[in-house]
Amino acid sequence: MTKKKVYLGKIISTHGIKGLLKIEFYNRDLENLKNYNNKTYIENFQINLEKKFTKGKAVICKIDGYENKEEIIKFLGKEIWIEENSLAKKPHEYFHKDLIDTKVYDKNNQLLGSVSAIHNFGAGDLLELNGKFKYMIRFYDLKKEDINVKKKIIKLHKNYEI
Repeated sequence: MTKKKVYLGKIISTHGIKGLLKIEFYNRDLENLKNYNNKTYIENFQINLEKKFTKGKAVICKIDGYENKEEIIKFLGKEIWIEENSLAKKPHEYFHKDLIDTKVYDKNNQLLGSVSAIHNFGAGDLLELNGKFKYMIRFYDLKKEDINVKKKIIKLHKNYEI
């Protein structure tokens, strides 16, 4: 069975000479990395991360067993991932990937399209739809009850012109 990967972040640079890495995490809720010990990977190599401090939007971390910059250079540009079943998820929670191909309807049940991507350019998540609908939809405008992940349907409270 193939592992379902959830990407947690990307290693963007080294930090100093003692083997620290600067990581850009895709999720802001990764404060306690110890919860993911023996569960995180770079490519197919298992790692344990220890958060040292934050620097701007990045997190400075150490990988267990690595003590200097020369040892960790091979990880630059690589993504950190975890198996989906290793992440704690409450019944009403879902991942962005769960919304891909979800049909989006307006207030009058007119199909606007299906979610093809989710973007965040700094002002919140946006749903990009395939089809003729030419605008992105602000995720902020959705309520929890608007999204039915099991049926793959999102119901909006506005009417939109296609």
